[in-house]
Amino acid sequence: MRKSFAVLLFLALALLSGKNAYALGECGLSCCLAGATASGVTLAENFGVSLVYENSYMKTIKNGTDEVSPDEAIARNQQPMKSYKVPTEMTMQKVSLVGFVPVTERFQLLGSLPYVINDMDMMSRSAMGMTMDMSMETISGLGDATVIGLYTLYTDAPVRLTERLTAGLGVKLPTGSTSERSPSGSLIHAMMQPGTGSWDPLVMLNYMRAYYPLVLQANLLYQLTTEGYNGYEFGDRFTYDLSARYQASKYLNVGVELNGVHSEKDTDHEGKYSDPETSMIDNPEYTGLDSIFISPLVQAKVPNTGGSAELKYQIPIYQDVSGYQQVVDWRVLASVSWAF
Repeated sequence: MRKSFAVLLFLALALLSGKNAYALGECGLSCCLAGATASGVTLAENFGVSLVYENSYMKTIKNGTDEVSPDEAIARNQQPMKSYKVPTEMTMQKVSLVGFVPVTERFQLLGSLPYVINDMDMMSRSAMGMTMDMSMETISGLGDATVIGLYTLYTDAPVRLTERLTAGLGVKLPTGSTSERSPSGSLIHAMMQPGTGSWDPLVMLNYMRAYYPLVLQANLLYQLTTEGYNGYEFGDRFTYDLSARYQASKYLNVGVELNGVHSEKDTDHEGKYSDPETSMIDNPEYTGLDSIFISPLVQAKVPNTGGSAELKYQIPIYQDVSGYQQVVDWRVLASVSWAF
């Protein structure tokens, strides 16, 4: 019965990937939560803590699955007698503090609080055909916190388990600002704001199967997004992560992951962030993609302690966007964890 469930779970991962997601948030919340469930933090007897650093670099612009240059994106979207601008390079950094507390033998609480740093360069072409490069001032601040309860539905052993199924239910809190403005006083782009302004329910499912020294994991996360304080609503998001880790030595693990993202288009209910006639990234119709990443990783454990460190490099192998969007070229995630 358990073997059949594992097969069905992995098949569901492949089938649930559809069309549309948000290019600038391809990893987002799932990177932090999936990483926490795959680390040693969730095995802590008293409490666990992680510090996770994420750096996403974006330069490529796509239309569907086709790559286009910034000049092409402007030429295909600019209207007569109007200026138009597109992003040429973005760097989105995030440092998240993750905490884990076992409440009972089967129930645990997992929380995260991120600090974000967003930078963007753009190209603008005037109605007269003059091109100018510009940079947005760095946007930084606390992002949206997350709290999720994890319940162990099944485990075959309390220590050195070989099989575990965990379900999670939680919420993303609107702790990050959505009202950052440019020097001219206008709201900056919705995707560059530190927060979303919305209360988002979260549903999570994690399955682990160990064939020591090989450990396999599957993680599903569904984020039901709601309208934010300033009327912007990001699309619902579904993410999945398949992980294989091999214990190469007593204190060193190596592995690889397959990470997928799918979400619906955004909606700007009050029109505060939308300017589709003059800006590529201020067009809600230009949101939505499917992304799949391959992520090699290495994890080192601190001898005779509950400490560990991990480095992961994500490489996109498939990206299909709605409209014109700048997508992730690569992402690096580094974390330090300690289980007490």
